[in-house]
Amino acid sequence: MKKDSRQPCIMVCVTPQHSCARLIEAGARIANQENLPLSVISVFKEKNGLNANEGGALENLFECAKKFNAGMNIYFNDSPELVVAVSAKKNNASTLVTGFPAEGSSGFIARIHEILPELPITMVDNDSNEYKIIPVSEEEIKRAKELNTSSVH
Repeated sequence: MKKDSRQPCIMVCVTPQHSCARLIEAGARIANQENLPLSVISVFKEKNGLNANEGGALENLFECAKKFNAGMNIYFNDSPELVVAVSAKKNNASTLVTGFPAEGSSGFIARIHEILPELPITMVDNDSNEYKIIPVSEEEIKRAKELNTSSVH
């Protein structure tokens, strides 16, 4: 991701679930370690809207974000991965924090990674373990493709 004059940030992507507070907390730890501001985003499918149950969870997540001096943006769009990718680019995100995809997931994280392959992604599971997608250079990809089994000991 090309850096510009805006300060980078750590961006956390949440869904309207109380358990997503762990994502904001993980993002806050990363932001603190890197001395960067924290930003939170949630994208709802426009066709589905927002229901009353989700509103309560979002309010709790908003309060959690506020505790870490983070703003929270909510969008309605039927291409959430595109909205997150564009927002990450516009806000100069240096890392995106998401939940860990469940079995049979929609491929949301994979699509963001396809759109912004240079953006590091930290996925946080239900036990707050972190897993990272770390970008590699074209040269590293080329070297990996040239490896053969005889070169591995």
